[in-house]
Amino acid sequence: MNRMRFQTAGVTTTETTRQSCTRCYGYMAHEMCTDLESDSGVSTFWVHRCIQCGDVTDEVILRNRSSSNADTVCVAAA
Repeated sequence: MNRMRFQTAGVTTTETTRQSCTRCYGYMAHEMCTDLESDSGVSTFWVHRCIQCGDVTDEVILRNRSSSNADTVCVAAA
């Protein structure tokens, strides 16, 4: 994994680690997205988007995936 600093409009953002896509192991590009239907008006946020399959991952998606994995319970079939 390569560690990189991203710059937007001359301002250095936080350091992130490049990851491979969890679906196809493709290259994840760091992009800014805009939510036009946000309750608080227009909001922007950073995501990682796979160049090959288009999978999008952001902080909220990762948080929800980790909490759903912790809550998963195995149920034996009767």
